[in-house]
Amino acid sequence: MSAQIPATQPFVPVITGGDLGAYSLAREFHEAYGAKSVVVPTAENLVVGGSKLTQLCPAGQMFEADHVLAHLEKVADELQRDAQRPLILLPGYDHLVRIVVEHSAKLRDMGYVFPELSAAQLDQAALKEQFYARCANLGIKYPRTATIDCSEGVDSVGAFVDSLAEPEWSYPLILKAGDGSAWANTRFPGRRKVHYLTDPQQLHDVLSKAIQAGYQGTMIIQQFIPGPDSNLRILTHFRDRTGTTVLTGLAQVVVEDHAPGLEGNARALIAASDQSVEAQGVQLMDALNWHGFGMFDIKVHEDTGEAYFLEMNPRLGRHHYYLTVAGANPAEYLHREFVEKSAHPAPFTTQGPAVSTTIPLKLAHQYASAEQQQLLDEAKRARRIGWPLQYSKDRNLKRDLYQRYRLTKAAGEVQHTPGTMNA
Repeated sequence: MSAQIPATQPFVPVITGGDLGAYSLAREFHEAYGAKSVVVPTAENLVVGGSKLTQLCPAGQMFEADHVLAHLEKVADELQRDAQRPLILLPGYDHLVRIVVEHSAKLRDMGYVFPELSAAQLDQAALKEQFYARCANLGIKYPRTATIDCSEGVDSVGAFVDSLAEPEWSYPLILKAGDGSAWANTRFPGRRKVHYLTDPQQLHDVLSKAIQAGYQGTMIIQQFIPGPDSNLRILTHFRDRTGTTVLTGLAQVVVEDHAPGLEGNARALIAASDQSVEAQGVQLMDALNWHGFGMFDIKVHEDTGEAYFLEMNPRLGRHHYYLTVAGANPAEYLHREFVEKSAHPAPFTTQGPAVSTTIPLKLAHQYASAEQQQLLDEAKRARRIGWPLQYSKDRNLKRDLYQRYRLTKAAGEVQHTPGTMNA
């Protein structure tokens, strides 16, 4: 590790992952405090690399807990060599959140600070069947759902597929893993983060391949909620150590990435408000007695206007920069909670329109609904448009050329059949 993190910096964000979410956090800490961050990706890349804000400490594949802990211990030892200081640990993926929660005592001994959560709380949030049970108890809508236990083997697939018959069920259906952490380490041809299935044979094939690839968790099958990407919502909350939800930020998705493995990652977002949906999110945070950030994926039914909660991510979402554009920099909440250990200001709810985008604004306008097109125009007039990967205080020729290259590829990456995901 180089000496890029100054010994005089009073705290250090340590961000695991190497994607948009990791760079956004590093940028947000720099915007708020002038701080530099250690980023722990699997390998160097120009999303988080080539930056004046980040010290990269690549770890290779990060699925095995022992490997992750050993690497984070090396990072901590280097950062604590000259002075003891808080290391804000920010896991970027669900399986890394689980490693942090299950090995929290060891990590705290290394000097890391992060939310107080138990494995049981994490299961209730991140394991979809438990999350849906919580929604049912609170009267919060979620899609019609069935589960199959893949540990029962391939022989169970046929009867399960046959059980999903009309009138209760009709295709298309959505298929996703009940345990995102285990699914991240499952590989087979055609695997996607979210599968959109139009007939029983497709469902049978994917389930069989998943089981044969060694996946032993549950798979979740859901009735598709009709509507295009513009009916998707992202709801982010921060609940502090006193049990108060001090940040609420809702956003409308304009368009998602539909590349395999990236389903559910929004390319353009508009901060918005919906008191009913926001209140339901607070209910869930309270019911889970959550600590820290939680992010909900939601879809609004295009015929009824009802909001359906799809899942909870036990962390900040990948594309969360809309919060900062709308006036609520997540770094400030993390710093107050884990470094200053001070009280937060009065609970804050973001208001739109404020836009965060990783694609050209013209392309976002093309995919936006009529209402969203007006909001995009309003945000542009108000100069409330953020480009999370383009930071004026982090210029570098190689990095700038890469970001320009990514923008030119954006049109092809978001091309899709509208309305094909509950993601």
